[in-house]
Amino acid sequence: MCSELQRKDCQENFINGNGLSGPQPSHGTETATGWRRTIGLLLFLVLLYEPAVAQDRSAGNFSGSSVKKLSFERPDPNRRNAHSYMFFSEKDAPVHARVVQYRKTARVRYRRLLADAHLGLRLYKQLACARCHPRQARSLHHARSQIACRQCHGPDPIAGNRHYYSKLNPRRRFVQVCAKCHKGATKAYATYIIHEPNPGFKTTRKSFPLLFYAFWTMMAIAVGTFAVFLPHSIFWGWREFRSTEKPDKSDGTQRIMRFTKMQRCFHAVLIVTFLTQTATGLARLFGGTTWGRFLASLFGGYNMTLQIHKWAGFFMLAAFGFHVIYMLGRIEWRRFPGSIYGPDSLLPRFTDVHQALQHLGWMAGKRSHPGFDRWTYWEKFDYWAVFWGICILGSTGLILYNPIFSSRYMPGWVFNAVLWIHRIEAILAMAHVFIIHFFIGHLRRHNFPMDLTIFEGSTDFTKVRHERPAWIERMREQGTLQETLIASVPHTLKLVFYVFGFTIMGACLYLFFNSLVHGIDLMKYFFI
Repeated sequence: MCSELQRKDCQENFINGNGLSGPQPSHGTETATGWRRTIGLLLFLVLLYEPAVAQDRSAGNFSGSSVKKLSFERPDPNRRNAHSYMFFSEKDAPVHARVVQYRKTARVRYRRLLADAHLGLRLYKQLACARCHPRQARSLHHARSQIACRQCHGPDPIAGNRHYYSKLNPRRRFVQVCAKCHKGATKAYATYIIHEPNPGFKTTRKSFPLLFYAFWTMMAIAVGTFAVFLPHSIFWGWREFRSTEKPDKSDGTQRIMRFTKMQRCFHAVLIVTFLTQTATGLARLFGGTTWGRFLASLFGGYNMTLQIHKWAGFFMLAAFGFHVIYMLGRIEWRRFPGSIYGPDSLLPRFTDVHQALQHLGWMAGKRSHPGFDRWTYWEKFDYWAVFWGICILGSTGLILYNPIFSSRYMPGWVFNAVLWIHRIEAILAMAHVFIIHFFIGHLRRHNFPMDLTIFEGSTDFTKVRHERPAWIERMREQGTLQETLIASVPHTLKLVFYVFGFTIMGACLYLFFNSLVHGIDLMKYFFI
């Protein structure tokens, strides 16, 4: 360690641009004093630049910058082949630290506050960063945009991120690094964790608790949903496959209205926007794979895919808002709240729990088939799952839509958690639709190959009388049964519905199976 006088000499020589040894500059005393005052004034202004001020001011496109080379070398009397380097902490206090470089292995003992963490590494510019930092090289910047590590860290030996003269220092990285690609980047925006830790690891609970708990909360919701509905669908399919019950024969001429034109229109808009969001979202999620790049090329490239994803999201939110207004307009406010809790309501009731348990007993062959009313328990779950999904995906999507603007109200590291919430909820929605919803709605024995009720608006009366006898008996008692009976849909229109339905289902299954096939390639970017 140096004495106090030596420390002051080191600091003075460092500010003048000199090492710990070598000839002193030959400038005059006045020139040297002027340089000291100028640099001191700049350091004073930088230290006073608070984060709150940085959030109000934005940076334009930055043309370039360079990391100041620091090569202060002093032989270590206690160990051979070791060097001592000087670096500055946040408070500009000169300190000495030691980093050991071994000649044979050329290993680097990383210290984020060292003057130069890679100094002495042989063939530094010829080495690939991923050779020593495989996890860091799998960030989204590299996987999606193919941004090289040195484009942010600099071509020279990389100084520690918190070193005072490093351009990745938290005080200035939003100008010297982030603003190169993200015009208007703020200091709060620059706190986004590029090399985020694995969200599922226990160590993340201490280093990044928000990311850890957000990840596992969403994973608990996803796993809990499939832990219930996946066995439910498997047992249901097995029960219908082995069932010896034969439904009543029908000539198909007598049909009953189930969905209005407005409800069918809402569902059609949801289908188109959901499929568009799924395709563009998977193209972005699998951007580091060959299939993801191919999928993005179908939409005009990665940037255009992102724009379409945002436009479809806005359209879905607008349709969702219109649907909420439509539902509020159908409420009989004079009988509120009783008007929203009747048998025609989609709100869950205790009867649904009883029917769900009876349905499970029927699957096990222990009880009779329940007499469902207009809406079943799984239909109500699907309806409110869409509400939940759009609220979660919409809110997180709006935050991520313009992160530069969002960073004025929240730090950038919140985006790490928001992105994982958006990602897991989207995967949950896609998997539930592709597996659970498709099976119950179209692939069951009594609905195979496709149930056109949501497209035609009506279904066979004999089928409804078998599956939903409580609804038929209630309408008979109210005298409204004859009003809901309609004629069959023309065969030409039915053919159009089949073509549209099979096209949508084929596209969804294509996305689903390719996601499973290329999921291993995706894992290396997020979990390995």
